[in-house]
Amino acid sequence: MDRKNKVFVAAAIGAAAILVASSVVRCAATRTVESAVPDTPGASQQAAEEQETEGGKMDSDTVQKAIEALRSHAWQAEGDASKTVAFRDGSFVESDSAGVKVTAFEVTGASEDDDHASLDVEMTRDGSGPFACIIAIDGREGSLTVSSDGFANASRYVQGNGSKEPVSVEGVTEPYTTLIDGKDEELEAAIASYCRDRVPTATRATFDGEVYLDIANGRVTATYHCNDKAATILSVRYSDGAFTVSG
Repeated sequence: MDRKNKVFVAAAIGAAAILVASSVVRCAATRTVESAVPDTPGASQQAAEEQETEGGKMDSDTVQKAIEALRSHAWQAEGDASKTVAFRDGSFVESDSAGVKVTAFEVTGASEDDDHASLDVEMTRDGSGPFACIIAIDGREGSLTVSSDGFANASRYVQGNGSKEPVSVEGVTEPYTTLIDGKDEELEAAIASYCRDRVPTATRATFDGEVYLDIANGRVTATYHCNDKAATILSVRYSDGAFTVSG
């Protein structure tokens, strides 16, 4: 595993330090590849396409690890724990005493080196956009920050403390219990493990009372609602005696 992959793996699982440092975060237009391609008739377009293809593979891996890092940490405004941001795939939710603001984003590029990691994104909020911005991750594990001029409530959020309480699973009743072969403890363990990595501020996941039964494939799927400020919804599938959680 090269150093680049280690940087984001550490942020996503909290197993090692991330070394990142960034300049002032600013909204910026998406960078193009033309400046790096020789201005040779006939060869210019081909070289650009090759560079975009190679860069796309690198960016895809970088983007995935960056999103994992953002999702797996709790974030709050420095000095004000009432302001938080929670990341999902393709969106983030900012919360404060006035309510919540949801912003959708699409990643258009990514960059990182030994001391910097950032995502180029196009954001849409309250029906306006898209507008181009950068989301940057800075610092070391335990004192990370995420910053962007595209945030609505604070320009920078610091790594907060995830909930130290165990995630409780509530609302599980018959006949759902029978459909999962009475594996209540395994169900709770699967949800707790997922929330620890992906929804760190949640303390409770509540079964919504609905079950989808796929008889042909032997699958039971149920929906749970977490009590984090982003109101994360989990889908829990039971198949072949094991649980798979996604959100």
